[in-house]
Amino acid sequence: MNVKDKIKTARSILTNAVNMNMSSEILLKISQKIDKYIVEYYRKSEGQRGERDERESL
Repeated sequence: MNVKDKIKTARSILTNAVNMNMSSEILLKISQKIDKYIVEYYRKSEGQRGERDERESL
């Protein structure tokens, strides 16, 4: 499962948890997991951009 899919799945889980009136602690944990996936996504995309910039400069 790629990072985008993980983000989509976690957001769906968060939405369902909110609709089910889950506790704030659970919502916070899900939200923190989404944050980690987003950071992972940006780090990977930044790395790919850096590699592309290096190839273009050659």
